[in-house]
Amino acid sequence: MTPEVLSNYPQIQELRLAEVVNYLQQNHWMAIDHPNPRLFVFEKGVDDRGKPIQIVLPSRDDYEDKLYLLTKAVNLLSVLQSVSFQEIVDAINSDVNTR
Repeated sequence: MTPEVLSNYPQIQELRLAEVVNYLQQNHWMAIDHPNPRLFVFEKGVDDRGKPIQIVLPSRDDYEDKLYLLTKAVNLLSVLQSVSFQEIVDAINSDVNTR
Protein backbone atom coordinates (compact mmCIF):
# COMPACT_ATOMS: atom_id res chain seq x y z
CA MET A 1 0.00 0.00 0.00
CA THR A 2 1.09 3.52 -0.58
CA PRO A 3 1.81 5.99 2.24
CA GLU A 4 -1.24 7.97 1.12
CA VAL A 5 -3.53 5.00 1.78
CA LEU A 6 -1.75 3.91 4.95
CA SER A 7 -1.95 7.40 6.44
CA ASN A 8 -5.71 6.86 6.79
CA TYR A 9 -5.15 4.07 9.33
CA PRO A 10 -6.37 5.18 12.77
CA GLN A 11 -3.24 3.72 14.39
CA ILE A 12 -0.93 5.98 12.41
CA GLN A 13 -3.09 9.01 13.13
CA GLU A 14 -2.66 8.40 16.85
CA LEU A 15 1.16 8.30 16.70
CA ARG A 16 2.99 11.32 17.99
CA LEU A 17 6.25 12.58 16.62
CA ALA A 18 8.04 12.17 19.96
CA GLU A 19 7.05 8.49 20.06
CA VAL A 20 8.50 7.82 16.62
CA VAL A 21 11.67 9.79 17.37
CA ASN A 22 12.12 7.82 20.59
CA TYR A 23 11.62 4.55 18.72
CA LEU A 24 14.23 5.53 16.13
CA GLN A 25 16.73 6.52 18.80
CA GLN A 26 16.12 3.27 20.70
CA ASN A 27 16.86 1.39 17.47
CA HIS A 28 20.13 3.22 16.79
CA TRP A 29 19.00 5.62 14.07
CA MET A 30 21.23 8.69 14.17
CA ALA A 31 19.79 12.19 13.95
CA ILE A 32 21.65 14.26 11.37
CA ASP A 33 21.65 18.00 10.83
CA HIS A 34 19.34 19.28 8.13
CA PRO A 35 19.17 22.86 6.85
CA ASN A 36 15.36 22.89 6.97
CA PRO A 37 14.26 23.44 10.61
CA ARG A 38 10.84 21.97 9.75
CA LEU A 39 12.38 18.50 9.34
CA PHE A 40 14.11 15.89 11.47
CA VAL A 41 16.32 13.50 9.51
CA PHE A 42 17.62 10.17 10.78
CA GLU A 43 20.09 7.81 9.15
CA LYS A 44 21.01 4.18 9.61
CA GLY A 45 22.95 1.94 7.27
CA VAL A 46 23.15 2.18 3.50
CA ASP A 47 21.03 0.96 0.62
CA ASP A 48 22.07 -1.30 -2.27
CA ARG A 49 23.77 1.62 -3.99
CA GLY A 50 25.75 2.64 -0.91
CA LYS A 51 23.58 5.66 -0.14
CA PRO A 52 22.57 6.33 3.48
CA ILE A 53 19.09 5.16 4.36
CA GLN A 54 17.20 8.14 5.71
CA ILE A 55 13.92 8.74 7.48
CA VAL A 56 12.50 12.25 7.27
CA LEU A 57 10.01 13.44 9.88
CA PRO A 58 8.32 16.76 10.51
CA SER A 59 9.77 18.65 13.46
CA ARG A 60 6.30 19.33 14.93
CA ASP A 61 3.08 17.36 15.33
CA ASP A 62 0.95 20.16 13.94
CA TYR A 63 2.55 20.29 10.48
CA GLU A 64 0.23 19.38 7.64
CA ASP A 65 2.53 16.69 6.23
CA LYS A 66 2.93 14.88 9.56
CA LEU A 67 0.74 11.87 8.71
CA TYR A 68 2.33 11.42 5.31
CA LEU A 69 5.90 11.53 6.67
CA LEU A 70 5.12 9.31 9.68
CA THR A 71 3.47 6.81 7.37
CA LYS A 72 6.47 6.80 5.03
CA ALA A 73 8.74 6.26 8.04
CA VAL A 74 6.70 3.35 9.41
CA ASN A 75 6.41 1.86 5.95
CA LEU A 76 10.20 2.04 5.43
CA LEU A 77 10.84 0.51 8.85
CA SER A 78 8.48 -2.37 8.07
CA VAL A 79 10.33 -3.08 4.82
CA LEU A 80 13.78 -2.84 6.44
CA GLN A 81 12.78 -5.10 9.33
CA SER A 82 10.67 -7.47 7.20
CA VAL A 83 7.67 -7.11 9.47
CA SER A 84 4.20 -5.73 8.88
CA PHE A 85 3.25 -2.07 9.04
CA GLN A 86 1.06 -2.86 12.06
CA GLU A 87 3.94 -4.57 13.88
CA ILE A 88 6.02 -1.39 13.60
CA VAL A 89 3.11 0.72 14.88
CA ASP A 90 2.68 -1.75 17.77
CA ALA A 91 6.41 -1.64 18.54
CA ILE A 92 6.35 2.16 18.67
CA ASN A 93 3.31 2.06 20.95
CA SER A 94 4.75 -0.64 23.19
CA ASP A 95 7.91 1.40 23.56
CA VAL A 96 5.74 4.28 24.79
CA ASN A 97 3.83 2.05 27.19
CA THR A 98 7.01 0.67 28.82
CA ARG A 99 8.33 4.11 29.79
